[in-house]
Amino acid sequence: MTVVASQRLVDQRVRNRVIEVLEVLADGDAGLHAVGEKEYFNYFFDYIDDSSPHQWRALSTYTGAEVARIELVLEQMLAALEATADLRTDREVAATGWPKRVAPVARDALEVMTARGRFDEESEEIEPSHP
Repeated sequence: MTVVASQRLVDQRVRNRVIEVLEVLADGDAGLHAVGEKEYFNYFFDYIDDSSPHQWRALSTYTGAEVARIELVLEQMLAALEATADLRTDREVAATGWPKRVAPVARDALEVMTARGRFDEESEEIEPSHP
């Protein structure tokens, strides 16, 4: 029997993935090298993208402060993506300085989100129960 997750549970899982993405971005060049230049961008835009059909800002698990911080990361990542569109390697992307510029903005968003914590991925919660 297939169990279908509720929308709330999906939102909780997505929020946890966004925290993981922010951890990568907050590491600057080290985060870039850990996942590679394609995944550096794809991992973020898989969850935060204004041109995707899902309305990421409307997730039931985000606070207004979290959305505001993530929007700042989105602005930086869009600029970084545009500036590095023709580059093909981690080294080339790192040499532009973009991962270092994105890192402090991502760290700020990460701090706001981890202050609340992570949600359980198997049961619905009103507030996060995991550090």
